[in-house]
Amino acid sequence: MKPDQVPPGKREMRYSSRLYLSFILLALVASLGLDLISARKGEKAVVFGFAAPKAVTFRAPSAWTQAVLGRLEEAGVSAGEVERLQDEAGAPSLSVGLTQDAYDKIRPEIQNELQRAGVSILIKEREEADRLIYSWLLEGKEKERLSLIFSCPRPQPEKSEEPPPPPPGDAVAIIIDDMGNSLDVLQELIDLKTPLTISVLPFSAYAEETARLAHENGLEVMLHLAGESLNNQEDYAGIEGMIRSGMKENEIRALVEESLTKVPYVKGVNNHMGSKITQEEAVMRPILDVLKERNLFFIDSRTSGQSIAFDLARQMGMRTTSRNIFLDSTVGVDFSKKKMTDLFRLSQKNGSAVAIAHPFPETLQALRENIHLLQEYNIRPVFASRIIPD
Repeated sequence: MKPDQVPPGKREMRYSSRLYLSFILLALVASLGLDLISARKGEKAVVFGFAAPKAVTFRAPSAWTQAVLGRLEEAGVSAGEVERLQDEAGAPSLSVGLTQDAYDKIRPEIQNELQRAGVSILIKEREEADRLIYSWLLEGKEKERLSLIFSCPRPQPEKSEEPPPPPPGDAVAIIIDDMGNSLDVLQELIDLKTPLTISVLPFSAYAEETARLAHENGLEVMLHLAGESLNNQEDYAGIEGMIRSGMKENEIRALVEESLTKVPYVKGVNNHMGSKITQEEAVMRPILDVLKERNLFFIDSRTSGQSIAFDLARQMGMRTTSRNIFLDSTVGVDFSKKKMTDLFRLSQKNGSAVAIAHPFPETLQALRENIHLLQEYNIRPVFASRIIPD
């Protein structure tokens, strides 16, 4: 029988079956669609429930956020510098850039505050080419979460103008005190072509020019700070800028700071006279405080056998040493030459030594005529800053 010869009854039954199957398929598709929508909403789903677990909603712990932002603000980071993000799980996240020093300072403060609030803290570190990343994951008792990301650039090594430390061996530092009153004397010292350290009186006639020319010609510069002496106090009363026993701390600090402004290129300080004040901690401590703040070394000229200045500077963690020998003579050039050989022998014995000289004609002549002895004794002349232990 051909298709167009199917009896009418059977043809109607075929159409009814197809229509019924279409309705079933449509209902099934609709049910599956509704089930999928429910699953995506996190509601109960029959078919798709296994593929779409209930979504976790993280609450932003505003109290923690404010605590962290408060600590950052105290460290100098404004709220506008903090980037607010979300981590991979959708929890709130704060990201901020800090120096390593700032991070090291603020880390225990934030930790203590959050731990007091019952927050658990997990910290992970990772290194990148130019920075360190510290990732904090915070979680509270109610499963609140917050991520903190601190990005700290690696500190770059400071470029120093200082020459490298001298090679091992015996060394001496020769300091010429009372400089600043004669540029001719300065030229004589420059002509020696030897590493010398000059100590400049801050209120002398050519203080600034002396320091500048010395620096330009490869000599090291110190400040020669005047202090009250045990003897001849009346004779020294007219010295400008002198620090005296009994001065208030703010007066002492002001005089030191003013003196430093008078002499450029200063690397360190030693005392001019000062046999009285170097015995008194109440005077020396504010002096040394200023020098330490400016990262300057201190050399005790040892104008008094009872000086506490070197010991106090060492207790304060400063770079410091004291004078070993005076090269000056009141009895002629030969005596200064003997003092120079004493200096070299002391250096050979101890590995280093510090001498102080003054620009007297006899002393300058002794230096000119005997500076060659450095080579004979195999002694290296160095700046005062190079002989002081770290």
